[in-house]
Amino acid sequence: MKFPPLRGLAAAVLTVTLVLSGPAAPAQAAQARANPDGTNTSLLEMLDFALDLLGQVGDGDISPEDLAAMTQNVINALNQAESGVIAHLDAIAVANIRDDATAAVIEFEDINNFAEETLEDWAQEVSGDAVRAAAYLDAVSAGKAVDDVGYAVVTLFPIALVARARAGFGTTNLRNQYRAALQKIADKLAPSCHYYYPEPNAVPLIRAYTCTVYGNHTATQLEQYWLGEWQLGPIDPAAVQAASYANTSRRVAVESLRLLP
Repeated sequence: MKFPPLRGLAAAVLTVTLVLSGPAAPAQAAQARANPDGTNTSLLEMLDFALDLLGQVGDGDISPEDLAAMTQNVINALNQAESGVIAHLDAIAVANIRDDATAAVIEFEDINNFAEETLEDWAQEVSGDAVRAAAYLDAVSAGKAVDDVGYAVVTLFPIALVARARAGFGTTNLRNQYRAALQKIADKLAPSCHYYYPEPNAVPLIRAYTCTVYGNHTATQLEQYWLGEWQLGPIDPAAVQAASYANTSRRVAVESLRLLP
């Protein structure tokens, strides 16, 4: 079984050129120009390594040593993202989801040392943690709350998939639930976008396009056509949209949906 590669794509970033006026411009520009943070890149690498492992286990031709090494790749990627993930988990209001997700992230580092019976029990436990986190997406609506739970989801499901594969359990049903949860994250954190004229009476006229997910997760691009040439722009709506959610769990969800088999 082969899965399409994610490494390389994980680091790709859509950038937006900004020229803003007024006192709020520097903060908005810095936010929108920022590359996706290391947490998102590492979580995408984590999923990539997890899919590699599932593919090898599915093919049935992998040595215990190679399986342990591939698992360690997943662990290493999660370790790179752990501090950012834990910060989001700490903000989740429901204690059992917050605590279970945090424990799963911490305990995953030792999965290569689990005895067979311990691994089987833990695989079932962390699968339940992932499913409960996904279900909690239906209970939250505020942008930050959705984002925090979204980070729990995009972290827990790859852990659970690896644990189940290592324990010899099926992964198809959990993978389908993961795909449905990713779509919920993408839908709930979809940016709100609009065109407007920052200075309607200015000559030449400048048009802006702004996308906002929540809080400071926003991006703006300007366009100005003057004397037959583009002085600014033209606006690229897709790039502005991507920049607005680059530092949220929506980016992980969207890119994972494209490649999750």
